[in-house]
Amino acid sequence: MDNKIRNIYITTNVSCNLNCIYCYENKTSKETFDVEKTKIKLKELLSTKTEGNTIVNLHGGEPFLMFVKIKELCEWLWQQEFPEKIIVFATTNGTLVHNKIQKWLTKNKHRFIAGLSLDGTRDMHNINRSNSFDSIDIDFFAKTWPHQGVKMTISPFTIDRLADGIKFLHSKGIHNILVNLAYMVDWSDVKFLKIYQLELQKLSAFYKEHPELTKDSIFDLHFPVLLDKESKKRKRCGAGTEMKAYDIDGREYPCHLFFESVCGKEKSENAKNIKFDDPNEYISRECFDCIFLPTCPTCYGANYIERDYIGNRDMSLCKLEKIRVYEIAKYEYDRIINDQTNIYNLSDDEKIKRIKTLEAIEKLIPEFEKMNEIRL
Repeated sequence: MDNKIRNIYITTNVSCNLNCIYCYENKTSKETFDVEKTKIKLKELLSTKTEGNTIVNLHGGEPFLMFVKIKELCEWLWQQEFPEKIIVFATTNGTLVHNKIQKWLTKNKHRFIAGLSLDGTRDMHNINRSNSFDSIDIDFFAKTWPHQGVKMTISPFTIDRLADGIKFLHSKGIHNILVNLAYMVDWSDVKFLKIYQLELQKLSAFYKEHPELTKDSIFDLHFPVLLDKESKKRKRCGAGTEMKAYDIDGREYPCHLFFESVCGKEKSENAKNIKFDDPNEYISRECFDCIFLPTCPTCYGANYIERDYIGNRDMSLCKLEKIRVYEIAKYEYDRIINDQTNIYNLSDDEKIKRIKTLEAIEKLIPEFEKMNEIRL
């Protein structure tokens, strides 16, 4: 995570025109944000300069249900003289981004980024996201923000088509594919271990055939971080530290998963006592000495909602993560060992990276041998 970027989350609404199978939001409320109150809050927050830039994240529900209000807020924001660059970002299901909304976004694409959620192929997306695939202008997003990631969430109902989904997004010219296994769903069935490994093996074969492609986030793993002793203590995101999130009423939270509308009044109130800058809070004792910890994704909000403690991870996801590391380790080892490039043609940085990658993989071998989940 880039600590020089300040993230401010503004909740525009909690309503949505879809009903995704892994959604954690309470979509019964019809409340929407107050533009004038939000202007006052932003003026207060943005008057102070940070080391870098600020991203104002508009969070729903589906934010573009509030397009008129969003337009008013943004056009006010861009008229102000704040001491640093402000980028507005909104994650969207894409179904409402047509006609006048597309025209406005195209005009402002240098200062407003819309991140599309697209869960793979038509069938995969329709399973997860209310049969909405045909309502999305995928080409508009790929063309307007060619370097912006498309968010692809894998559910227990689509994991058996993971590789097909990623191949499809590559075929649409999407260069930055942000993939994650859904949080707060049940991954405990052991069948998922074999399915996940087979899908990762398909991806390995695909990327060997297409080395020119930028690997999706689930298959992109920086092994040298495992050799860095300090890396275990690093947080996975800025929740409670670099991030501020505001609900519709303007109340401040560590991130949007700690909203009362998401985790309930009692948990939301108790979250004020969490020390988000303390490794003993965001890393459980069970995980503290794990060699895989520096590469293991987690969501502190999901941990808190499901297990009352931001460091208490879903151990079903832990097993799946170890399989991910194993399959990517095989891919990277083969890639480096079988690369015919003359070593003298490599930059010093690339040589060092390759050496450290192999060292990290060799360090993991004894751990792989102990893992019953892996089909060697």
